[in-house]
Amino acid sequence: MGGCLGGGEAKWKEPAIGEAEVLLNTAGGDAGKTRDASLGFSGSPNGLTVGPDGKVYSLGTSLAVIEGDHKVGTILDGEAHGAGGLVVLSSNSFVVGKGAQVLRMRADGTRTVLAGTLGKSRKLGEPVSGTVSAKTYHLSNYLPEPFGVRPDGSVLFVDGDVIWRLKAGNLKRVYQVPTRKDGADKTETPVIDVGSAVDQSGTVYARSSTEVVPANLGDVMTISQDGSVGKLDLPKRVAGVKGDLAALEVGWMAGDGGNGVYVRASSHSADYVLHVASGNAELIARDLYGDSDSGCKEGYLVDVMKLPCQMPWALTYSRGSLFMAGNSPVVLKIATK
Repeated sequence: MGGCLGGGEAKWKEPAIGEAEVLLNTAGGDAGKTRDASLGFSGSPNGLTVGPDGKVYSLGTSLAVIEGDHKVGTILDGEAHGAGGLVVLSSNSFVVGKGAQVLRMRADGTRTVLAGTLGKSRKLGEPVSGTVSAKTYHLSNYLPEPFGVRPDGSVLFVDGDVIWRLKAGNLKRVYQVPTRKDGADKTETPVIDVGSAVDQSGTVYARSSTEVVPANLGDVMTISQDGSVGKLDLPKRVAGVKGDLAALEVGWMAGDGGNGVYVRASSHSADYVLHVASGNAELIARDLYGDSDSGCKEGYLVDVMKLPCQMPWALTYSRGSLFMAGNSPVVLKIATK
């Protein structure tokens, strides 16, 4: 059941379980021919989220949004160059990382520094204090990446090897990756990879890697609001996925609106989207590397277990739907409920 489902009458029909709607195809279709769509959604993803207004926002070369009428618009263009991470506070207020600072940017380009001061950068592996003043603190030389909001309204962001919680002008350390030895004589400080997530209870999901040691699904950490750190509770196997789940390479994560997480993971033969919660795992979508992007026609439905196009890299969740974009010409909306 690969390719489009339902023929021409299926255009812009909401997906059911087992289906994905192709919200955008930058390689074809009316919206795919626009500069806004390509710069915002098809390149390497720096941030992807659904705003409080229910619209899908993506930070690529520009900050773009898919409107309710399926059109794509640019909110920030040149101002977004070099930015990383994305938290949408409102349709006119966005938190991103740029340089060595966390900024709130508005649609007119106005920016306010929320955290980080310019100057000498913090060294990776250097122990950080539990609480510091946000605007006077020197972040690391890694691009800060805001990725979510905890229930108390605090903004979470990655700063190289540290996850910070930002609220009321202060930074509170959520987690710092310990240094580790890779080989007999080489000590490296792992950095936290892009695509961290937070669930509705405030639990953070993150993983770290070095140039020598990549991160797999079995390496994903869970950091609860009380500071306790654990590992993602995984079953050994799940139907539809070959091999040990813990050995899959992790690409991106998104909270599930409850107490679990959606994960984009890969093996040598397929890309997957998995839902992991309470020690259980379920396969949500699969790309077997078998088809071209021409099989995902904008506005139509496709089979999520036999995607006829390249699976996007980033994902985000909102109100019973997963949205995927980045490193692919297509943007997908996948029904989960």
